[in-house]
Amino acid sequence: MAKALDKNLKKLPLGAIRPTGWLLDQMKLMNNLQKRLGALQGLVKNGEWESGENLPRYVRGVLLLSAALDDKLLKDKATGYLQSILNSAREGGDFGPKGIRSLTPKIEAVKTLLTYYEYTGEERVLHFLKKFFKNQYNTFNVSPCWYDSRARLLEEITALEAVYRETDLEWLHDLGEKLRDRCTEWFKLADKFPYKRPASKYVSQGSLKRLLKTVNAYEKVEPTSSRKLKPLTPDLIEKKWKKQQTAVQLDGVNLAKAVKYPATYGRFIGDDSLKNLSLKLIHQLMKYHSTAAGMFTCDLRLAGDDPSKGVDVQASVEMIESLVEVISQTRDYSCVDRLERIVFNVISAACLDDCSAVQDLVLVNQVEASDARKYPSIEAAYSNAFLTKKLSRGAVAALSAYPLFMQATCMLKDNEVNFLAYAPCTMNFTVDGCKLTISEKTGYPFRNTVVFKVEQASGEPEVKINFRVPKNVSMQLISGGEVVATGTKEISVKCVLRTGSTFMLKMAIPLTVEENSDGSCSLFKGNVLMSVKLPYSVEEDSQDRRILNIYTDKKWNVAPVLSRRAPGGTRTLYEPETTVVHDLKEKPLNLEEPPFELQIRAKNVLNWGFGVQSFLEFPRKPEFSEESLERTFIPFGCEPLHIAQFPKCLK
Repeated sequence: MAKALDKNLKKLPLGAIRPTGWLLDQMKLMNNLQKRLGALQGLVKNGEWESGENLPRYVRGVLLLSAALDDKLLKDKATGYLQSILNSAREGGDFGPKGIRSLTPKIEAVKTLLTYYEYTGEERVLHFLKKFFKNQYNTFNVSPCWYDSRARLLEEITALEAVYRETDLEWLHDLGEKLRDRCTEWFKLADKFPYKRPASKYVSQGSLKRLLKTVNAYEKVEPTSSRKLKPLTPDLIEKKWKKQQTAVQLDGVNLAKAVKYPATYGRFIGDDSLKNLSLKLIHQLMKYHSTAAGMFTCDLRLAGDDPSKGVDVQASVEMIESLVEVISQTRDYSCVDRLERIVFNVISAACLDDCSAVQDLVLVNQVEASDARKYPSIEAAYSNAFLTKKLSRGAVAALSAYPLFMQATCMLKDNEVNFLAYAPCTMNFTVDGCKLTISEKTGYPFRNTVVFKVEQASGEPEVKINFRVPKNVSMQLISGGEVVATGTKEISVKCVLRTGSTFMLKMAIPLTVEENSDGSCSLFKGNVLMSVKLPYSVEEDSQDRRILNIYTDKKWNVAPVLSRRAPGGTRTLYEPETTVVHDLKEKPLNLEEPPFELQIRAKNVLNWGFGVQSFLEFPRKPEFSEESLERTFIPFGCEPLHIAQFPKCLK
């Protein structure tokens, strides 16, 4: 296979971007979370790989934090855990945890090993991956591969591409084709998206239960079932796969991963057109299963557009990674807006302000985080409570979120520098043969200015710089005290960069009203979703002290009063909001002193209450009180309970 000319944006290497400001504070809190998780039992036992997917997911999170924070102790810790994965290798190149036949943990481990190789350049890891891929290539036609494993086969493409770049081995291209041919039909699904309603409309709980019973029986090396199992032949796999494909295509984590597959596979084979399918899949997911927080609903599986349905934290982190990949190949600014919304809203809200406890599910409208409110699920006992001192899927996934997001702050293409997502950080890269260190000082998204300074430059390169303008924002580029350019989508300039060069972005970020697909409305400051401020209390669960139940006694069923007239086709508040700005603290996302607050006129919603399953039931024909009152709204990620999708209250 001839190597295709890479026309895409290039991410900076791991460690080239370091967080500062509020982002550094947030990553330090995440580092404290990983310490607590690493102290728990269940990742390794007697030096051997335990817990399936959890070990490689945890190790990758530690690696990404280590690279971002330039922390050698973290790097050594990750290396120690990684050794358990390397030690699981068997003769011939296969590897994996004992007692599990499934390919899924190996797929996650391949991603972790690639991250380690990209971070350290360790040749033994490259050799390990090459040996595994060769074994997979030789045994692929006779290896059992179904359910989630089969849905995620194309997750290996990025690692295949990396090994191919270093070795030129043509059989790696053939293996890529094998993975594509056997994987679930993601490209077809992206082209004609079939799932426009919640998953319960397409697969029943009973059929899922029977399906999972069969999958679990076959994936254990030593079957626990007393019934005799048929030999797992290729014909039997294909027969059972037909019943499995709908279930795995509806899975939130699988879908979030699949968003990047057309783009990454297209890059691997040199087909630039495939990336458009990634954009199409994103659009369809959000059209039919959207939330104001930026992520599609998936309380394990697609759940429609009800704001009281769950958003899976693990799926959200996978979506962050997919969006970064798609952005690098499309430079699609709507994807950057979606990326910022997920990070600033979902990931921030998933953790308590000190990151000591994490949810598996975030609800856009949620006034109780409690183990008493469970989601019916065959695979897992889901609730919306916060979990502490537990290797929960949400906590393990959250470790990777901010480092992955940071990769989208700056990308390069030839002599172009692209500033895409905005966050406080320092970037080191080479352009036109010159080494540059550029600091980005900002309180964005909680403040409206971004200051770039060239801290060091080994020369004076002339470059083109592209600045993305966030959604619903207008922006000015200021240099030397003068406005150089303005824009509402992008600002592009050519300039000479030298040590000491400084330029500033000044944004106008108005409060905007957006209408959601379910008919509700939400308030945004840029990509920060606003929520009613809800003071809360925390109680340990009486049955399990690792579960934290959170309640509010503040009246929550309110709606901002909107103007009936919509100037320029957009809705506005009936009365302008009042803004109160606070300092950015070491815990920037907290209830007591959030970065800013808005005082907004609102009315009580008289018929907004709970349904039969104890979850909020959104009123389709809302009734409002006569009187109005002023309520405080704060950024969605600053509190564990939130109301952020409202009935339209027009005056």
